Amino acid sequence: MEEKTALTLERIKEAALTEFLDKGYLGASLRQIVKNAGVTTGAFYGYYKSKEALFEALVGTHYRYLVGRFCQAQKE
Repeated sequence: MEEKTALTLERIKEAALTEFLDKGYLGASLRQIVKNAGVTTGAFYGYYKSKEALFEALVGTHYRYLVGRFCQAQKE
């Protein structure tokens, strides 16, 4: 079961990354993401509560790192 969950999450993330890169955050369609991932909208909501939460999962760590480095550089 865990293996299926991990595979589904990976498919959702891959589809989302492609959609966000092609259309940007505002233009990205959750409907298209789930279609390309091969999952239902209901299944998607079992993993993420919104498109925003999915975006955060993809870029949040990188964003916080860059902002932290920027703030550190400003102090120096």
